[in-house]
Amino acid sequence: MNLQVENKRSVTICAGVGQSGKSTFAFRYLINGDFTARFIFDPEGEAAQRLQLAPARDVYDLGLALCSSGGWVIFDPHTLFPGRVADGCAFFCEWTFEMASRLPGQKVLMVDEVWKFISSQKVPEELALCVQTGRKRGLGTVLNTQLPNKLHLALRNECSELVCFRLQDSAVLEFPVERGFNAEELRALPDLHFISRAEQGGELRGQIKV
Repeated sequence: MNLQVENKRSVTICAGVGQSGKSTFAFRYLINGDFTARFIFDPEGEAAQRLQLAPARDVYDLGLALCSSGGWVIFDPHTLFPGRVADGCAFFCEWTFEMASRLPGQKVLMVDEVWKFISSQKVPEELALCVQTGRKRGLGTVLNTQLPNKLHLALRNECSELVCFRLQDSAVLEFPVERGFNAEELRALPDLHFISRAEQGGELRGQIKV
């Protein structure tokens, strides 16, 4: 991934069917990357469970996590925003963007299946700030999804790197094919194998070791 490159757009989309390896890839990248802070929107609780870290549920928890957990901030929106996960996502993106301006070095925001939390007509301003201008504050974005075709066009247009694990459906494959991937090759990828294409050119192929 290219989240370490300052002053360049740093938006990675990681796509793949369930259990193909995309989430493992993203979590390992966050663990191994040299980041001052890692911000994870976690309404399903997957990140907290996999990383064995307590989620932040209110503003006090957010500040405490940022200061005391090595910069890992996992936000569960259900306490502050019961039944309003989209509002929780907007709040967390805004908070992340503000915190990124106060911290040195590189930071990263990760959101799974972000299309569930935004309108199909418009990307919320809070998320747009992180995606479109986060680089000015050393903030990169990782968007994981099983359905890249569901991502708003404004998000797809900001993608600086597309990492693909196995994908099957023709509609889901449209975006990768537009980016130069071979649909049949993506359909045939074994679990834990991926192909990555960066905006500035070049292709990377790899396998996650377990």
